[in-house]
Amino acid sequence: MTTLARPAGHDPRSRLRDTLVSRLDIARKVAAVTSLDRTALDAWAGDALAATVEHACRNSPFYTGFVPAEAARAVAQGRPHAFEAIPFTTREHLSAAYPLGMLAVPRREVIRFDESSGTGNGRPIAAFFTMADWLENNLTVAGLLATVLDRRDVAAIAVPYELAGVGQDLDRAIEILGCTIVPLGAASPSCTPDRMVDALLRSGATTLVCSGTRALFLGEIARRRGIDPRSDLNVSKILMAGEGASPAKKRRLADQWGAVAYSMFGMTETNTLAMFCRERELHLVESRTFFEVVDPQSGERLPDGSVGELAVTTLASRAMPLLRYRTGDVCQIEAAPCACGSPLRRLRHRGRFGDRIPVGDRGTSQLEIEDIVLGAMTTAPYYFAFDIDGDVLEIALPQSSTDEATRASIAAGVRDRLGVSTRFGPLDTDRFETALRTSAKPTMRNFSAYGGGGAAGEG
Repeated sequence: MTTLARPAGHDPRSRLRDTLVSRLDIARKVAAVTSLDRTALDAWAGDALAATVEHACRNSPFYTGFVPAEAARAVAQGRPHAFEAIPFTTREHLSAAYPLGMLAVPRREVIRFDESSGTGNGRPIAAFFTMADWLENNLTVAGLLATVLDRRDVAAIAVPYELAGVGQDLDRAIEILGCTIVPLGAASPSCTPDRMVDALLRSGATTLVCSGTRALFLGEIARRRGIDPRSDLNVSKILMAGEGASPAKKRRLADQWGAVAYSMFGMTETNTLAMFCRERELHLVESRTFFEVVDPQSGERLPDGSVGELAVTTLASRAMPLLRYRTGDVCQIEAAPCACGSPLRRLRHRGRFGDRIPVGDRGTSQLEIEDIVLGAMTTAPYYFAFDIDGDVLEIALPQSSTDEATRASIAAGVRDRLGVSTRFGPLDTDRFETALRTSAKPTMRNFSAYGGGGAAGEG
């Protein structure tokens, strides 16, 4: 067998020592930035923004030809409002640049290659991270998670680990806190929902990390097996990742599990963008990202408090810097102080522009429909599906929620909030649960796919 010769002067112990020293330096940097007050954070962000633009326009194959040279120079020189002259980056740009067009460092510096799910044309987007990129994010997230987690916690992580970085990122961050990790993954044949429930029971898990829809599903699986999530399991915290959650969904999770539900927000291409605090508010991770809310039509930057599209610029991503990346998320940023004392602004996430649903003479979101329906449901399973038929919202419900009181409450909510009528039908629960079992990121699916057919009544 041929053995590759080691380079002259190779000393594995020296390399390991250098790696550990480098990681300690990264930890010190994160500690310094995350301890800044609002004024100091704004000053740091201004410098980091200029450095990010310079790095991207000098080293990224995409940005060297995309950003006008004059705009890049103006930002580097700190000219007022110069940043707004930089054109927006879109998901289509990232898809067209796949796989290496967004990479801004030599490939030998990349320690992680992740991919998002494919876009409408079937093309995924890539995400790259250097050691510093990855570890800085892990440490930042760990510091934010420490508001509700400590070494006494056992965290069961039921989000994708394959290619998408969310599972690995949360795994590393929670591990840093000294918690016990139960890596369940998502939609794996070797870890079915029943086995997940068994693992929650055997491990004594105190924290469940997954989408809100998956948590509702696992609670229902446990109930059918004679396991009461409130009394037989130890889960007291549900950290929701992978989908938005309405206030009603959080209440249903509290009813079902006796647990507090916390929201998180991020993307494969950016890592974590917002994290909860002990007050259950969602705070922007402004030590790693610069945030704007822009008018979705004109692109004009909007002041804090306005609702628009979220655009992000990375401040601590060497491998894959992003400039004014339009996320497609409907958001509002609030600058008013939070009771938790954090200097970070708060985010109100109101769904995605791509998920807007035309109904009546206005549009609505899946989150608003979810809030109406789950808010009226009082009996598990907490499933539903929906579709739009002109000015009628069709809603499919499981048998346990077809009583007159529940339907009347839903119909009243739809009429008052959306201004349209409602038609009810039966939910094909078996098909719905099959979809939940096999989906890496389960959400409330479309009525036309999972309804049982035939209207059961109107409201």
